[in-house]
Amino acid sequence: MLLPLLLLGWIHKASLGNIFKRLFLLNTLIAIVVASMLWQKNYELALLVFLRSNFILLFIVMLFQGKDEFSIAIAMHRLRLPHKLTSIFFFTAKSIFLIKREFSLFKNTLHVRGFTPKTNLLTYKTMAGFVGILFIKALERSFWLQKAMQLRGFCGEVYTLEAHQGFSTYDRLLAFITILSLLWRQGALL
Repeated sequence: MLLPLLLLGWIHKASLGNIFKRLFLLNTLIAIVVASMLWQKNYELALLVFLRSNFILLFIVMLFQGKDEFSIAIAMHRLRLPHKLTSIFFFTAKSIFLIKREFSLFKNTLHVRGFTPKTNLLTYKTMAGFVGILFIKALERSFWLQKAMQLRGFCGEVYTLEAHQGFSTYDRLLAFITILSLLWRQGALL
């Protein structure tokens, strides 16, 4: 699996710093797992888990670099993944997008009012109130979304208006190298 990583690294060489920052943030859980293995003096397994999980994360982060959630949902639809999975991913991405927008609006509102977060009771009450309002708005939004989808006759499939794009040379090359390295790893090419 090193060949596809090298190809993706060469393609995204301009944003490798950003990619490794994301990888560093994603490594928190892996660090806990590896630390527990090191605690049990299982050094080889800890190294194996660390390297494999980092290679997988690096491949995924490089593969989806510069893509937003909705283009990934459209790609899932075009790859003919199950409609329910595509719909769940699309609506989850939309909900996360709306929650992020609500959070930034709340932060801007607090900033305009001169609020600076500290470790005091006022900050805790403000944040707890915000989380409560966020849950209530999300629940209300999901209720109205369900009603709107029922009225529009939603049958479990999300349709897109974008024209179908074929596979590019980059897509074909990445698929070929990935399949080739998987076959090499399985020993089918020896």
